[in-house]
Amino acid sequence: MHARVSRYETDDPDGLVQGFQSVTSELEQVAGFSHGYFLVDRATGNAVSITIWEDEDALNASASAADQLRARGTEPSGTQVLSVDSYEVVHRAGAT
Repeated sequence: MHARVSRYETDDPDGLVQGFQSVTSELEQVAGFSHGYFLVDRATGNAVSITIWEDEDALNASASAADQLRARGTEPSGTQVLSVDSYEVVHRAGAT
């Protein structure tokens, strides 16, 4: 498994949450997508999205679609994308 981790900063946390929700069904249709987490600290406006992909090929192949969905999900709230990084998932704890 591989993960894409994006960091955000916003003055409109509720708008960002709505943005995340507005692109979720399309994200779920991207080949190789496994699952994702969208985290927001409403007090600071800091946010993180973590998307999990079946393998490195799926992560790489999804880059363009992910860029488009990220832009569409953040634009209405004026959210700034601070970084987008990719990682190999080397250990998983908890329920599967």
